[in-house]
Amino acid sequence: MNAIFTIVAKNYTGLAQVLESSVRKHSDAAFFIIVADEWDGAEELKKTLPVNVLTAKDVLNIPATEWEQMAFKYNLIEFCTAIKAASFLYLFTKGHDKILYFDPDIYVFNPLRVVFDQLNEASIVVTPHILNIQTPFKGNYEDYLFLLNGTFNLGFIGLKKSETTDKFLTWWHYRLVHHSFFDNDQGTATDQKWINLLPAIFADQQYHISRHRGMNAAPWNFHERKVSVENDIYYVQNREDDTATKEPLVFVHFSGYDYSQIGSGQVVHKNNQMTDYADLQSVFEKYGEALAGSDFKTYSGLKYSYNMYENGLGILSLHRRMYRRLLELNMAQEYPFSTGEGTYFAVLKKKGLLDYSPVSADMMTNKTVKNFGKKFAAIHLFFTIIKKLVGIRRYSIMIRFFRRYFTEENQAFLVNKEAGKTLR
Repeated sequence: MNAIFTIVAKNYTGLAQVLESSVRKHSDAAFFIIVADEWDGAEELKKTLPVNVLTAKDVLNIPATEWEQMAFKYNLIEFCTAIKAASFLYLFTKGHDKILYFDPDIYVFNPLRVVFDQLNEASIVVTPHILNIQTPFKGNYEDYLFLLNGTFNLGFIGLKKSETTDKFLTWWHYRLVHHSFFDNDQGTATDQKWINLLPAIFADQQYHISRHRGMNAAPWNFHERKVSVENDIYYVQNREDDTATKEPLVFVHFSGYDYSQIGSGQVVHKNNQMTDYADLQSVFEKYGEALAGSDFKTYSGLKYSYNMYENGLGILSLHRRMYRRLLELNMAQEYPFSTGEGTYFAVLKKKGLLDYSPVSADMMTNKTVKNFGKKFAAIHLFFTIIKKLVGIRRYSIMIRFFRRYFTEENQAFLVNKEAGKTLR
């Protein structure tokens, strides 16, 4: 009665099916793809899907009003993680005893028995981002980022049905409903950083921190894990110790890569500083072949349902974050996706807060803004003048205040003046 599941927006259904194909080669566990958004505009495609592809809104026990609030206040990544605990709760009601969650950009290379076996004694199994300490640190991610993102990577978590798990899921689900934001100021990193508290709130025998190097090998730990292939079996060992014991490479997390490029034979990561490791070539080739032979492109062009209002106009991150603040203050209108009279959309329109540009403001970065260097220099000049006018003492106070003031949530006064009376 083991089960494995992943959560995706519908455009990543094909990617999830690549994960599924790798799981089925190495486990007889039931596999489920939980789709976080809706199939509007793709109803015919939905009819062709196998029964193990579930629409989250239809099966998860989340009240309709709460669902709509979550889908609006969270961006895509935050929302997919926010329904993770609810997905576990649903699958446990279907009689499964041990359940693994995998991110859709994971690929399984060896049998998963070793993972399920770790749940024989413990109720919760997690994997740390890194296993080695280094001075100086040699990884492609600065190690201070683990303080922002969490000790454990929640691209994987395993749970066993037990009283401990019931308590854990009740606790975790509540926090994900309300606090699954990626918010450095409040110390949250979607569903992930909450798991830092495991060693504090559960006894040692209730959870297991897996130090198996073959579990959750990923860009943030490639620098410490060396891969080899012997008789078509993939192994991994400590990259810093050639005499270290080899372990089966169980699953790799291809986080941050351009999957369409991998399927075309190119390895492109969003972090341009990502170091290439020759020993990983066989791993990427294997994943690339799976992607190239999949239906990834069939779904990749589908739009995320909760990225737009009901009239098709795009939702800005600013809209979501201001709505978050209004919810916290009990000032939010119901049905945030609606566009009729008296809605949140109507207020935004009246206040001139809608973006009608063909390219969303959320897509603009210092890399995409034309002549960014010159504009940045102009900003420097502006603040140099301000410093001369007010003096260094007031300038120092001002920029510390602006650091808090210039969060999207604190712009909620643009929608409701009463919301402007709070600064968080």
